Amino acid sequence: METAKQTALMEQPEILELFRVLEGNGLEKEQKEVESLVKYLDGMEIQFGQVLEELRDVKEQLSQIQDSGVKASVLRITEQAGGKVQEAGEKIHTVRKNLIQSAKNAVQTFRGKGKDALRKAVSSMKIPSALARIQEGLHGAVECMNRQADKMAVLNSELHAAGDHIKNAGRIFRGKELEKVETQAVDKGITVKIRKSFLALSGRLSSMEQTTDNVRKRLEQFAQKGNKKPSVKGELKKLKEEKKMVPQLPVPVKQQARE
Repeated sequence: METAKQTALMEQPEILELFRVLEGNGLEKEQKEVESLVKYLDGMEIQFGQVLEELRDVKEQLSQIQDSGVKASVLRITEQAGGKVQEAGEKIHTVRKNLIQSAKNAVQTFRGKGKDALRKAVSSMKIPSALARIQEGLHGAVECMNRQADKMAVLNSELHAAGDHIKNAGRIFRGKELEKVETQAVDKGITVKIRKSFLALSGRLSSMEQTTDNVRKRLEQFAQKGNKKPSVKGELKKLKEEKKMVPQLPVPVKQQARE
C-alpha cells in the first residue's frame, strides 16, 4: 500500500467541489466535519507511509543474520507485525476512498434535491464511526507490534543461552571447567536492533491511535452541539424576555372611563 504517492485529499476535485457547495449554502457545521476528516486522513497517510518505510528497513536488516533458521524465525515474526500494520492501513485507505465517493454523491444529491438533502448526505457519511474503525485497526497494530517485540526479546535470550551452551560443550571436550550460563547483561545483535525497531513502531502507531481518538471525540462533541435541541425551560424564558420587549399599548379612553 503506497499511501505517500497518492494525491492529497485537500486537492481532490470531488472534495474541493463539496467544500464549495457546503460553503455556498451556509452549512458551516457540515463543512467543518468534512474538513476535519480530510485533514486528519492527509496527515495520517503521511505518518502511515513512514511506518511502512520503517518496516522495510527492518526487513533489510534480516540480510545480516547468518543462521538460516534464525533468519526464518525473525522473518516470520516481522511478517506477522507487517500484516497487522497493513490491516490498519487498509482501513485508512477504505475510509479515504469512501469519502471521495461520498463527496461526489453529496454534490449530486444537492443538485437534484437541494440543501436539506445535502445536509443529510453529509450526516450519512457517519464520520465519527469511520474514525472509530481506523482507531480499532491502529490499536490492533499496536498490540501486535508489542507482542512481536516480546517474541524478539525471547528469541534473543534463547540465542544467547544457546551460544553459551555450545561454548560449554566445547569446554567439556577440552576438559575445562564449565562456565555459568547467565542472562545477557548488555543487549547486542541484530535481534535486539529489530526489537527496538518494533517498540519504536509501536510508539508511532500508538500516537496515531491517540490522534484518531482525539479527532473522533472532538467531532462527536461538535455534532452533539449542532444537534442539541433547546430545552422547554429555555424556550419559556426566551418567550418571557420577548414579551417584556413588546411595547404596551395605551388603554382606550372609553375603557378608562368605565374603570
